[in-house]
Amino acid sequence: MFSDHKSTNRYLALITFLVSLAVYVLTMAPTASFWDAGEFIAVANGLQVNHPPGAPFYSLLGRIFSMFVPDAYVAVSINLISAIASALTVMLLYLIIVRLVREWKGDMSDYTSMDKIGMYGGALVGALTFAVTDTFWFNAVEAEVYALSMFFTAIVVWLALKWAENHDKPYSEKWLVMIAYMFGLAIGVHLLNLLTLFFVALIMYFKKKDFEWKSFLTMGIIAVISFFIIYPFTIQSIHSIGSFVESSTYGLIGQITFLFLFALAVGVGIWYTQKNKMRIANIALISYMMILIGYSSYSVIMIRSIADPPIDENDPETVEAFIKYLKREQYGSTPILKGYNFDASISNINRNEEEYFPRRYSPDPNHLNFYSQYDSDWDYFWDYQVNHMYIRYFNWNFIGRVSDIQDTGWQAGFGDSPYANNPANNSFFYIPFILGIFGMIFHFSSDWKRALSVLALFIVTGLAIIIFLNQPPYQPRERDYAYVGSFFAFSIWIGLGVTGIVELIQSYLKDQKVLAYGAVVLSLLASPVLMGSQNWDDHDRSDRYIAPDYAYNLLISVAPNSILFTNGDNDTFPLWYLQEVEGIRTDVRIVCLSLLNTDWYIKQLRDQWSHESSPLPIVLSDDQVEQITSGLTRWEPQEIVIPVDKDMLKDAFSTESVYKELTGVKPDTSVSIVTKGIDFEMPVDSLDNEVRWNFQGRLYGKDSQGNNVYYLQTQDRLILEILRSNNWLRPVYFANTVSGNSQLNLNDYFRIEGKAYRVIPKRMEREFQGHIDPSIHADRLSKFRFRGWNNPDLYLDENIRRMVSNYRFNFMQIAQTYMDEGKQDSAAYWLKYGEENIPFRSYNDDHTIKLLYAVRYMQAGLADDASRLTQTTLEGLERGLSDQSDRFNQIRIEFTRLNDEFDQARADRRMEDQRRIRTQQESMIPRIESLQRELVQSRQAFIIAQNILFRTGNTDEAIALADKVDSLLGPQFPAMPTDEQQNMAEYNQYGL
Repeated sequence: MFSDHKSTNRYLALITFLVSLAVYVLTMAPTASFWDAGEFIAVANGLQVNHPPGAPFYSLLGRIFSMFVPDAYVAVSINLISAIASALTVMLLYLIIVRLVREWKGDMSDYTSMDKIGMYGGALVGALTFAVTDTFWFNAVEAEVYALSMFFTAIVVWLALKWAENHDKPYSEKWLVMIAYMFGLAIGVHLLNLLTLFFVALIMYFKKKDFEWKSFLTMGIIAVISFFIIYPFTIQSIHSIGSFVESSTYGLIGQITFLFLFALAVGVGIWYTQKNKMRIANIALISYMMILIGYSSYSVIMIRSIADPPIDENDPETVEAFIKYLKREQYGSTPILKGYNFDASISNINRNEEEYFPRRYSPDPNHLNFYSQYDSDWDYFWDYQVNHMYIRYFNWNFIGRVSDIQDTGWQAGFGDSPYANNPANNSFFYIPFILGIFGMIFHFSSDWKRALSVLALFIVTGLAIIIFLNQPPYQPRERDYAYVGSFFAFSIWIGLGVTGIVELIQSYLKDQKVLAYGAVVLSLLASPVLMGSQNWDDHDRSDRYIAPDYAYNLLISVAPNSILFTNGDNDTFPLWYLQEVEGIRTDVRIVCLSLLNTDWYIKQLRDQWSHESSPLPIVLSDDQVEQITSGLTRWEPQEIVIPVDKDMLKDAFSTESVYKELTGVKPDTSVSIVTKGIDFEMPVDSLDNEVRWNFQGRLYGKDSQGNNVYYLQTQDRLILEILRSNNWLRPVYFANTVSGNSQLNLNDYFRIEGKAYRVIPKRMEREFQGHIDPSIHADRLSKFRFRGWNNPDLYLDENIRRMVSNYRFNFMQIAQTYMDEGKQDSAAYWLKYGEENIPFRSYNDDHTIKLLYAVRYMQAGLADDASRLTQTTLEGLERGLSDQSDRFNQIRIEFTRLNDEFDQARADRRMEDQRRIRTQQESMIPRIESLQRELVQSRQAFIIAQNILFRTGNTDEAIALADKVDSLLGPQFPAMPTDEQQNMAEYNQYGL
């Protein structure tokens, strides 16, 4: 069966490719996803400039894939890049495992059938297991750089092993040159690939040298130097040097000339070393030239930026801006080896002295509170950065995952899970983990040199990244994608673990092919098949249209020619996708507040058109822009006044020519904006003469006298600037995802329109975040798109569930408004409409929202629906309360124990121990208070649930519920009501 290795190997490699490609295509997102995917699709489709440090090669490839398809299929075509690249990675992993086995087993002519079963079977199991791991699969079905980056990682590892097989043959250096070219191309995707350089170095070392410490350390130093030559020298520093040369020669040698001369010098070096038979130097220079050729894809960034496309992040069209772009200066710097650090004695960052290996460096108040829970940097490093931000992810991939809730833990599947209904509750029963550990041991015992190379790959793409990223707490999303290279390396050992099992069978039971095949089949079922079946439902995005629909609903909520303030990635990138790819509502100017803190973005908004949207009314010079973006501004709480010129507005809203003139648009512009000004859907005379409100600013802390200190971010100042300079001509909206701090206390002037708050120059009565005109709000809601949102098989992850829950407030608010007007039928219609389009799911996390919806049902006269929803919350509420109560009791016990320790330390006059214990207790107080608040909120939820049970005739169940809650909360909380009258008295206090 295995007589022809070349054919067998190719067929099996092809099988791994086709199987994994089928999995990815079947579960691939049909359109843009949340986070960066929308941006990558929009940028690739129009060859624009995405966030630093850019991915130009990915964009070029995306442009090729998308340029021949209709707009409706652009997202699919670019998502397909990830699916194909991931399937190729799986195929290469299969080939890598086969080559690693051949490294120690030698010539294929000496292989027995058992040897071949172990080699091919192990490679299949390892490759297919990696194909269905949680992190890799997630990246494989959306438009992101990590799938393509992993392809480059895999091909470099395979090429290194290919060189090792042919290292003593003529022209074997071609494999090394190809590796260098892969490095260069990969730079235009993601820098993760560069870490494979250390794997390549070890493979080369053990093929050319016998191990001894001097040569091994020399190899290590050369590898490190080579890495630094590529990054940061070639990628970042070479441009800074060129800029220095340009200024030193007074422009005689410009940046382009310098780069040309630099490349020419490398070319001359290649010619010289070739002529003088300097073989190693010649190979090194040729390889470096290939890296430069690959890296040249970055020229696209500057070329496209000069064209001023709508998406032009950091505006890197000058050398100085391009250097900042490459260095990611927009995101600030992170200390790695030395920097300022947290000092427990002052509960803040000590700015007087730098420390080595600083891990707790962020001055954010929330981060400081988190840091105070740890005795030292090492505790924080091992407990949070290593355990929570790496080992937890590792276990997700090879042991099992509890749920998709942020910061969730891992599980194997042997015990009960509180999140059994969550689609991301996946259990692998340690099987892939045990196979990998056994494979690692087997590899080291069989071929320790190559095993050490794989270990290096495993460490540099895992632990080394942890050290480099130096992540602060409270990450906005899970970061497991950063370590996918480490999971790739471990999957090699999973394959070798199966090979090792077959070797054991051969050693003890001789030529038992049936057992060998059985071991391989069992391993396939127990690892990739089990993992695939467990992971399928939470990785299937084939019917998910929520991100573009969410963006569509936000865009359709606003008036023509609007200015729309958005919060960050998740409510901005899908909007970019819709505008740039599908051409929807390109008249709306999207203003991302997180970017509004940067000078380049402010200047773009001020100076450039974006499709049909004219430049924004920002009356600030370049010097003023650079001044206000240089740092935070101290702010004294004060009253803001913006006048309303009604006569001017009447003229502006009358004809197109007047509106264009007043908004600064040239009358002869070829871009059609609006036929006339966009009014406020209410008489101009009914507007206030001025908009006046108290604005405190953002609380920074307290000064030495205990007074509150306030500040403004750049974005706050720019919002005020736009409101003043706009003169109420262009509609101004805040997306309802914008945080309260960024809304500048303008709620009294907000009118809720669909998914946005419009700033109206009229103070209005409001019950919610803004005033609701039910006719306007209902008109916007009626135009919303909910493609497949009510599909019971559609998986919504926690992030999407949270964003979708936001819609339920829209439906509850309009229902409440109609009820206030006595229109019960209209209220009932919108509540039913909301649940029909966005049904509550069995794995819904926020039971409070479901209870509030049930309350509105009750108020609208839909008692059966209220009872139905309430019944579905009880089990989850009880489980949540039990968990909160357990955590609260545990921390109280720990606090009491520390009290006893403190008393003993005080009796023994141990001052240092007293300070240490008191610091620990102080760090626990915020957690205790937070848990107390959670318990109070949970009790309030039970009061609401009990109220609905009483009012729907479920009296016995309501009384039984009170007993359960009281037993869980204990005597430190008030007893639950035991009759409807007592319940109603407390329920009425909540103002529902």
